[in-house]
Amino acid sequence: MSAKIFSMCVGTFLSVTAIAQAQSLGKAGVDSETLFYQELAKESGEDVPKVQGLMDEVPDGLSTKDISPGCDPRRFEDSVVGKKLTTAQYYATVNKYFKNCSSELTRRSTLGILGLLKYSSYIYPMFTHPQIKQVVIKLADGTKVPAILAMKNDPRPRPLVIVRCGVFCSAVQSASIKAYTMMLFDQSPFNLLFLANQTGMDYIYSNKRVTLGGWSEGYESLEVGKWMLEKWEHKDRISSVHLMGISLGGNAAVLGAAFNDKYPLPNGKKVFNSVTSICGVVSLRPTLDKLYSGQIVGRIFTKMTKDHFREAREYVKDVPDLITDENIPGSRRNMPDYIGLLASESLKRRGIASTPESYFKSNNFWNWKEEVKTPLMLWASRDDMVVSNKINTEVVEYSDQYENSPTVGTLNLNYGNHCGFSSAYGMAASAAVLRTFVLNHSPEFVESYNQKQEFPWTFGFKKIGTTQEHVGQSFTFYSQSEEVKVTFRLFNWNGADSCSTAGPWNASGACVQKREYWIPISSLKALGARVPRTDAEAQAMTREFNTKVEFRIKGHPLSGTSSSDFYMTWRSHFE
Repeated sequence: MSAKIFSMCVGTFLSVTAIAQAQSLGKAGVDSETLFYQELAKESGEDVPKVQGLMDEVPDGLSTKDISPGCDPRRFEDSVVGKKLTTAQYYATVNKYFKNCSSELTRRSTLGILGLLKYSSYIYPMFTHPQIKQVVIKLADGTKVPAILAMKNDPRPRPLVIVRCGVFCSAVQSASIKAYTMMLFDQSPFNLLFLANQTGMDYIYSNKRVTLGGWSEGYESLEVGKWMLEKWEHKDRISSVHLMGISLGGNAAVLGAAFNDKYPLPNGKKVFNSVTSICGVVSLRPTLDKLYSGQIVGRIFTKMTKDHFREAREYVKDVPDLITDENIPGSRRNMPDYIGLLASESLKRRGIASTPESYFKSNNFWNWKEEVKTPLMLWASRDDMVVSNKINTEVVEYSDQYENSPTVGTLNLNYGNHCGFSSAYGMAASAAVLRTFVLNHSPEFVESYNQKQEFPWTFGFKKIGTTQEHVGQSFTFYSQSEEVKVTFRLFNWNGADSCSTAGPWNASGACVQKREYWIPISSLKALGARVPRTDAEAQAMTREFNTKVEFRIKGHPLSGTSSSDFYMTWRSHFE
């Protein structure tokens, strides 16, 4: 199946139109990811009621605990952004950072299945944010790709990040879409376009067909990026385009990187400056075999798959005869063969030559013989219980072809399970990885972004004693409030008997005190502050300010000192 043939099917003309937030398709709005993680927790024996403290979290964009200045994600960002590092040097730097700081970043973090549950339970009513809306991307052949568009307020050109979400993922407030919108939009100076997965019920409902895998999604994503650069009404707001893929969408990412090399723009430039695969599938068939054979994950995922196909039969027009109860396999071990048959038959009935064997071959990254030249980072965790690390990212990590590649590299961490890096390493460090990889490949944007500005603290601060030191500062915005709360966290060596033993970066309770100041938002207007119109916008601004603003004394971060004379530094372009 050649990409040229597929291109003829996809077409090159796209249009983007806003659609209503309310879904006309009942279960198309269901967050399948969260349901999946809840079932995993129950099946694994986790006592979900006892972890209700993990639920209903509104992330503030900071680390899970106070972090020492040396491991502050801001220092990592400073070490790579604007330093003109090669892609290989970036990989070396980010891996070194996590090697040195992982134990501190994950201290008191929620790991494993409960970490996934926490990650899937973030509260973010994103469609009440004035800058986020659902859209539909229309292709020339009639294909409709449901999507979510998040646009900054100002019109300056900035990187556009296109993200393909995972299996069964619709363009709704799903776990991964919420979490990665926080990191890529609220905590980053980018415009963002989230594309529904081709297995999402809204995609199936809109297109009446069954499609699966990175071969089709990767090329489709490339076509979307190409159109955004050439035909989009706001193309003048794009400085560069970057592709990311999550889980099954990661298969679209790795193959999209290959397509990116092969099908450049008419002027010879590539569509994507960089590509990131997040907890992604590299080889589809062995991943499905491993996934469906799992004793816990396999059972739950099989049930979800059957339910999904049963609902899809109401809308599918290409292979309705293959998704009847009689044809859906009873055994989970037969599910990969069934998916291969279903997907290849769908292609055949749409005029694209295919067999189950050729379908799986085209969705295996290792069958792409040419070395990928597009900067491609694979970010994954070794404890992933859904997408097997050993047969996906770890293979790339130790492959002869890519182990010393100047463009392809891995960040293969110990924790995060399936895409839940923010609950393991904290939102600040996780967002820094995504943000800096894009920025390192956005030279047209970095120079102005990297120019930090200073802003005085003129709101008073009572001196602290020599037995106290700063360990953290944070902003909290509230909907329609004209004031923002600024909180200083202070460690007291004499706070309790355990304080001197715990030290400032591992203490809690009586060892840490808070000072709160309410500051007029109008006084921070130069930093981009404004009165939030909704709760969602207030949450987003909280994460934005906790990312871009740092409290410092001359030459040093404020944290780790006992100073009462300090100022704020901040990066622009987040507004």
